[in-house]
Amino acid sequence: MAEVLAEGNPRGFDIVFGNPPYIQLQKRLPDGRHLSDLYSDFSYATLDRRGDIYTLFYERGIQLLHNGGILGFISSNKWLRAGYGEALREFFNKHRLLELIDLGPEVFQSATVDTCIVLLQKEEERNAFAGPKGEGAEQPPIGFSATARELREGAHLADLRGQRALPMPHLQATSGPWFIGSSDEVALKEKIERIGKPLKEWDVKILYGIKTGLNEAFIIPTEKRNEILANCQSEEERKRTEALIKPILRGRDIDRYTYHWAGLWVIVIPAGWTEEQMKKERKKQGRKKKQNNLFVPWEWMDTKFPSLMQHLRQFEEEAQCRQDQGDYWWELRKCAYYPEFEKEKVVWQELSQGAQFALDQEGKFFVNNTAYILVGEHLDYLLGYLNSKLNVFVYKNWLSTKIGAHGIRWLHQHVREIPSPHPTKDRRVAQLISKIKLKVRKITKQKQQGADTSVLEQQIDELVYQLYDLTPKERAIIERQYGHSE
Repeated sequence: MAEVLAEGNPRGFDIVFGNPPYIQLQKRLPDGRHLSDLYSDFSYATLDRRGDIYTLFYERGIQLLHNGGILGFISSNKWLRAGYGEALREFFNKHRLLELIDLGPEVFQSATVDTCIVLLQKEEERNAFAGPKGEGAEQPPIGFSATARELREGAHLADLRGQRALPMPHLQATSGPWFIGSSDEVALKEKIERIGKPLKEWDVKILYGIKTGLNEAFIIPTEKRNEILANCQSEEERKRTEALIKPILRGRDIDRYTYHWAGLWVIVIPAGWTEEQMKKERKKQGRKKKQNNLFVPWEWMDTKFPSLMQHLRQFEEEAQCRQDQGDYWWELRKCAYYPEFEKEKVVWQELSQGAQFALDQEGKFFVNNTAYILVGEHLDYLLGYLNSKLNVFVYKNWLSTKIGAHGIRWLHQHVREIPSPHPTKDRRVAQLISKIKLKVRKITKQKQQGADTSVLEQQIDELVYQLYDLTPKERAIIERQYGHSE
């Protein structure tokens, strides 16, 4: 081994195989740096600070091979679709991918991640691997194939040998998400992507929830809010204070087409707010610029909001240590879109089983960092579309990284890629979308009364199928995921 690893030795290993470790590169080290900082000077093409160290092991393993050598790794499969996997996918395109086996969730009792097996041949002069491009296309010289199969409890990897390998035409020289599917599934994917318009091209904004850095201080129950307001010394102070305390939803409070507020509130003093308000008061009092140091920030806040600051003062030491603060420890982090929370919006929790999107029609709620919001056009239609079977199928199989057998992470970078027919596409599409809107309004109203809306939801699923003019065969591909087909 020492001879192979010796500097300047052109001979590499014939085979490199193993199970690289899983450690997030964002992990903070005792000295305050992140793990990614340790590798930033080594010119790793696959380094992405959002990613995992196993991607670097892939690159290093290939470096240790001689040209034509074989690498075989079993690792997390998140690189297939995750944003941080883009650099690794590009790196793989420079060599020859022999076989990819996506094992799916819960294969190994000792591992909590979904796993895959990669067999790759080092080819230093290769620009991109060539998957099959259609009937009669030349096949890769060394049996390139892929399987997406789950191992049942008690089964062995050898059991995969008899399973049909599926070609991956969507992997040709692409750094985008990789997809394993049959020819019918590939055709369905292409049809949906052709007709649908990604949300990132709509007139909508997809925004993260609030991260306070210290929920104990800034997220309070109704009882504490009432206590703070009751201790205000004047009606003016009460009004000022009340304006800074907003109702908030956590991810767990959001359900399908509805939400269940837990009576929680968030104290919203944005970064820059203190200075802005002091400046307004100076101007109101007619002070000259040379007297701008008249106000001391803490004393000014304590004078204007004594009851609120009495509550926050007990968390001062912890609040000063957090990263998510503004100009002063009592302020939240800098964020340009606080006003968007007080608009009509679609809300959803980041981690869920299936689709759990709801509509805040009154623009009443903020959400915390376990949830997201979408503001903009056609919200009632998008609510129905996002909750549909077709959208869950598309998102789960083509866009997202899965969590176990059933969990889905509805992340900003993936949600913005969701394709959906736009009302301006043509008259037929506009009419179908109008029908979806009417049914969504009925559902949201009935949900508030605790009614069962499953029939209306099934009708929306049917309308969404019609948006894409899906054939019975295409519908069956989607319905199989739900345990039945047409």
